[in-house]
Amino acid sequence: MKQITALVLALTLALSLTACGGSGGDTGTDTSNTNTNDTNDTSAPSMTAEELAGGWVDDNGNTLVIDTEDGTYGYRTYYGRVGRGDYTEDTGKPLLDYDNFNYDLLSEDGGLTLRQNGSSDRESLDGAHFGQGESELYEWPIDELDGVWQDALGETLVIDSGRMEYLAYSKDGMTSGSLADQMDGKGIYLFLNGYAYVCMSDDHNSFTLFFEASDSQSPDGTYEGVFYRDGDAASYTDLSTAAFSENSSGHLTYYDGVSLFYLPDGYTVGDDGKAYNADGKVFGAGWEAEVYDPAADWGENWADNWS
Repeated sequence: MKQITALVLALTLALSLTACGGSGGDTGTDTSNTNTNDTNDTSAPSMTAEELAGGWVDDNGNTLVIDTEDGTYGYRTYYGRVGRGDYTEDTGKPLLDYDNFNYDLLSEDGGLTLRQNGSSDRESLDGAHFGQGESELYEWPIDELDGVWQDALGETLVIDSGRMEYLAYSKDGMTSGSLADQMDGKGIYLFLNGYAYVCMSDDHNSFTLFFEASDSQSPDGTYEGVFYRDGDAASYTDLSTAAFSENSSGHLTYYDGVSLFYLPDGYTVGDDGKAYNADGKVFGAGWEAEVYDPAADWGENWADNWS
């Protein structure tokens, strides 16, 4: 009897330690979907490649475009992050790989439902339901990031896509790091205060950064604003009509007279018309600001200070 009991306990322990679906690594969370329930329902039939080809959009405005011939997909969040990843039928059914997890693509309720294989506390698209939508992601080539960018706080980025590196300057400090795209559906990021994902405007002359914590870094409220080419907001905006507002989904947005940007969760508009996070740090946009010259604090060669 003791041998049988020991065997049952060993089998139970082995099953509890079994993992499936993805690799480790802390990539933070997203406001789109987070799910830690590993009882995923895959009873619905998988969609065929013919049914999947083209564009899909969910109720939040996130867009998924699947290219079944090339074996890739593109995913654009409602706030403008754009990424590409792998689509495969190697297992005999359609799957896409998002953030290092496989997802079944199931036919449900007249549309497409994603079901994650496995579970974690990281960003998840499990249960996201899409209907037929547009097939344009408004993607942009990575070299559009090359050059100098600055927000209204004077926070300055120098980006070189050839080096896949960036330099970051402010009046309070400087740092540098890598530029990367893991091809996991989440897009291009700077390794800055965690993962700083680039959300480019449609005219490619401005962008915001959306942050996720990494194992070694966390967002701290810096470098959160709208970055314009050479800090020249006047050439790419109409600040006389600029304003923060809350949309029908409860998300705080900023319109600069030309482009619309989403702010990360946690920002509210103060009496002065500027946006502040819970720690009282101001979002770098919404007023006319003098262009900051990093040479004043960091020397004349600041834009070429590559290691």
